[in-house]
Amino acid sequence: MVAESVALDVIVKESVDVRLDLFGYNKLEEKKESKFLMFLEFIWNLLSWVMEAAAIIAIVFTQRGVDGFACILPEQKYEILKRLQARKYICEITGDGVNNAPILKNADIGIAVADSTDVARSASDIVLTEPGLSVIISAVLTSRVIFQRMKNYTIYAVSITIFLYCGFMLLAVFWKCDFPPFMVLVIVVLNDGTIMTISKDRIKPSPVPDSSKLSEIFVIGGCPCRSRGWSFMERPGLLLVAAFVIVQLIATVISATATWKFTNIRSIGWAWTGGIWLFNIATYMLLDPIKFATAFTSKKDFGKESREAAWAAEQRMVHGLQSVERKMFSEKNTFRDINLMAEEAKTRAEIARLRELHTLKGKVESCAKLKSLDIDAIKPELHI
Repeated sequence: MVAESVALDVIVKESVDVRLDLFGYNKLEEKKESKFLMFLEFIWNLLSWVMEAAAIIAIVFTQRGVDGFACILPEQKYEILKRLQARKYICEITGDGVNNAPILKNADIGIAVADSTDVARSASDIVLTEPGLSVIISAVLTSRVIFQRMKNYTIYAVSITIFLYCGFMLLAVFWKCDFPPFMVLVIVVLNDGTIMTISKDRIKPSPVPDSSKLSEIFVIGGCPCRSRGWSFMERPGLLLVAAFVIVQLIATVISATATWKFTNIRSIGWAWTGGIWLFNIATYMLLDPIKFATAFTSKKDFGKESREAAWAAEQRMVHGLQSVERKMFSEKNTFRDINLMAEEAKTRAEIARLRELHTLKGKVESCAKLKSLDIDAIKPELHI
């Protein structure tokens, strides 16, 4: 076996020598790269990253109206996040990789996009299950709807409590009225029957970020605050309307006809009941102007954010985008209007994707998809 291997090596060596005699050695010399040029290239790359980071930081300091940043490295994200948080800004960061985990953890709102790693998901506050960032708009609008329902519940509870206690106090102190406890129970039951349907109410999300201000709730608690405009222009949910109608009918019938001796309750008749209804309607017409005046004076900069939101809605109409405002009687959907802005964001994302198809890479990917080719399996040297 040793002799055969030695003979094979000799044969191979002889064949190689013959080929060298016929064709000769390769005369091409390796191209030598200047070490000075290599050093300049290294310094230039380092300076380019430093200048880019410095430019981004300068933008953060000089332009406070910047809405967001894109196409930046993780270390640049961290630097921007640290600078913005130092200026008391609320920062939202998106990421998908392991290198984005520290940034997502330190951000005020960390969002892990679809198909992100487990480390990024565990470090983030919100995890997106669908591709694209348009779902963030739907999440924000849904959260604003939930907050508005909670705010409406709080305002209703505060206003009813104030009316009941103030009414009973005035009746007892000035008119020496002996109010039956059973009637208080009836009022509480009727009010609770209406307030339970607020969770199914039709809510329009706030166009700007909102917050719960106790002073505002106590000041305008007696006004129709479920709507930011005229209360009769925004239709409430059908369940809330049905509960309100049933409760008012029961209260009207009890006031006009009920005479219960076991609780010492006597009816007031239909004349007084009609007079009370007219008084309530007249005072209701005054509540909306009071609400507008109170909200205007209590807002920061006298409603500057609301005016900016109205201007933005007008610009959306000018540019052909569908407005979230709907007419009262021409509207078929009840609670699905919050998805309008999300659908428009998806449309804009689709338009951006179609624009990318006009590039060379987009055309190659489109052709590969039409021909059912796996572009990831193609060798790198065959890529265009």
